[in-house]
Amino acid sequence: MKVAGVVYIQSIIARPHEEQPRVCLGRIPGHVWHGGAIKVLCLRLPWWGTCSLNQEEGRESELRDHYWKDLLPPAQMIRLYNTPESALLLLRRVLDRPNANPMRLQKQLVENRATVAKTDAGKVLMSTTTLDAHILHHDTQEASSSNHPAAHGTHHHYNGPVTQYNVEHATNGLFGDNRGNLSQHAPGGKNETKAVDEAKALEVLIANMAPGAIHDSNERCDAPKCMEETRIAVQEDIMSWIGSGDQDTQSKKIMWVTGPAGTGKTAVLGTIADTCKEKGTLAASFFFSAFPGSVDRRRKRCFVPTLAFQLAEHGGAGRTREHVLSFVARDQGMIFTKNLKEQFGALVLNPLFSRAQEHDSGGTKAATRVVIIDGLDECDSAQNDPADSAHTSAHVPLRRKEDDQLEILSLLLLAASHPSFPFRILIASRPEVWIRNFFATDGKECTQELFLDKKYDPDADIALFYDVQLSIICRLFGLPNDWPGKAAKLALVRITSGQFVYAVAAMRYVKGPYFNHTGLRGSRTPHQRLDSILLGLAPTTHNSLNTLDALYRSLLGGCPEPELSMKWLRATQMRNAAGDKSPVWLLRLVLEASPGEENYALGSLASLLSEHSGESLGQPYLFYHKPFLDFIEDPARCGERFLTEEEVLTWVAQRFFQTLDRPVQAFTRNELHSYTDFVSGLSRLDKSSFETVLPYILSSDIQKWAAAWAGLRRTRNDLPVTFEPQVIVTTVLKMIHSVCSRYSCRSSCKLLTKTITDVLKAKGWRVSRAIQVLRRE
Repeated sequence: MKVAGVVYIQSIIARPHEEQPRVCLGRIPGHVWHGGAIKVLCLRLPWWGTCSLNQEEGRESELRDHYWKDLLPPAQMIRLYNTPESALLLLRRVLDRPNANPMRLQKQLVENRATVAKTDAGKVLMSTTTLDAHILHHDTQEASSSNHPAAHGTHHHYNGPVTQYNVEHATNGLFGDNRGNLSQHAPGGKNETKAVDEAKALEVLIANMAPGAIHDSNERCDAPKCMEETRIAVQEDIMSWIGSGDQDTQSKKIMWVTGPAGTGKTAVLGTIADTCKEKGTLAASFFFSAFPGSVDRRRKRCFVPTLAFQLAEHGGAGRTREHVLSFVARDQGMIFTKNLKEQFGALVLNPLFSRAQEHDSGGTKAATRVVIIDGLDECDSAQNDPADSAHTSAHVPLRRKEDDQLEILSLLLLAASHPSFPFRILIASRPEVWIRNFFATDGKECTQELFLDKKYDPDADIALFYDVQLSIICRLFGLPNDWPGKAAKLALVRITSGQFVYAVAAMRYVKGPYFNHTGLRGSRTPHQRLDSILLGLAPTTHNSLNTLDALYRSLLGGCPEPELSMKWLRATQMRNAAGDKSPVWLLRLVLEASPGEENYALGSLASLLSEHSGESLGQPYLFYHKPFLDFIEDPARCGERFLTEEEVLTWVAQRFFQTLDRPVQAFTRNELHSYTDFVSGLSRLDKSSFETVLPYILSSDIQKWAAAWAGLRRTRNDLPVTFEPQVIVTTVLKMIHSVCSRYSCRSSCKLLTKTITDVLKAKGWRVSRAIQVLRRE
């Protein structure tokens, strides 16, 4: 009989070890441990918190550096935790074979609570095995635990897992008291049950994953990638962060790549994924997508199983595959009905934890790997999916897509903070409010942000893209090599506004269909199509531009109230009497019916317009996408959500009178001028639209508003000489009077005019001739 090896198990206790480990090792015959039979020195950690973490680490160092230093190596030291996976790992280390798996014995011992003598392996050994008296002496408790020498062919008292391998022939084996695990493997034996269980478990795992979300799936064969020699700087920054690994103590384990819609985040991460795969540093990937592809790519349900499959199959995570499949087999797939945290712990963290145990004994560290998550903002709630509407219970609480996205972020933050998770995490998404807030609060300490803005000079990359595409068009259509000229290319770059999605759509449109039965569609040449783009006349029905419009329509459709969002958007582009766009602070003042409405209306469009605070509140709204502004002003592209200028002006006037009670005394000089220009711009309202505004005027506190402006000169000494509050009051009176006939005023006009002029007179104003005429008493 050949001994596979001996496991010595030492409990970690609160008090110092003294000489216990050395005394216990002395009970093992010299030829056993001097001959290398001891393969594993195992530390059994306390199961009920009897030691602190510092005590555990201190006792471990004491054993490694003092009591066991003569045995390390060839013996290896690992930790034993109170889990079946940890026990299996210990047994495999003794067997020292990649394919050896004592699953059947372990299942009987742990799940059926059987003793060794009552397991299948124990019954066979009792009738066919003779144990040598010098084989097994184990101690797992403290120094008082007893191990009795056994007579030949009788019995042994032992504690701890024991594994025998290559038992050629043995007879008359008897077992006495035991508290441990024992496994026997005959030469050439095969665990067929294990193979069947793992095959079924693999089928269950695959059925719950999203293969199309993996970066190199067939579903993503046409996914955008960075053109050669473009996005060099941003790729270098990301690859440098991945490669820094544990060498840089200041480096953070999560990187958030963000930026406006259409700036090429997916192309960048797709290229990074390809590069990492070539270098062997890609652990796993998941590319969410709300547009093309399978439904599982836009939901969280398959997120964890897809990552677990990749880590198990080719993530460089040691024997993770066996851990994952054995758990799925035992659990019979019930894990996929649990929440994401439970799934992640069972299918990712626990297997990686066991892998970490395998490497506790040292060795060279592998290159840092990365998990790539793209398009997180496109993850939608299953309740919003028509495909799942039939399965959604009316009793299930309403869950928003923000909730699912934040759940995934919390999961990734947990992973990044876990000592057994060896990977870096690369996440890309638009800067949605809830995602931005997460990284600014919970994830701040371990997240590095990379914003795709002008710092990375997207215009230079887009210019290079245009050069290549226009050269192709020249060859296809026999145009001069210098077509369309430097000025046209610069104009194209300027119009594109750093949006790669627009550049791709524009070049597809210019290239157009090649030739059909009637020649070029519409007999239009590439030159004519390019001119239509430069002049803003590109036909919006063309398929290549529909891609961009579909993106914009999707973003608008994701707003809580798309119609309200469109009103706010169009209001941001409305010109005042001076021909300027109103600043952010002013629109918030006069348009917000209740505090926070602006964020409610525009928050979901954070990827299209910049965030404003501080000094930027004095500037008009800044949009990342100039093409988006063209979209909201084009009825053919907007469809039913399009608003005419008169409709926008009417809504703005309604909101102005609805919020008329807002204080004006604290305005600065510039703010007073902006307010005056804004109010003067409302005078463009036509008579038919005024009828819908009148109820808001009548219900407003116009008397209080007039009193505030009338007393402004007395309360403010810093007002410029050129500022005339009466201009604002006169503008409002003109608006009220605009619907009256040439010969008489309406009763509403008379009432409102009298109310305002009485207030002005009470404040000491001299009512001007214009007001007297408007009053028409």
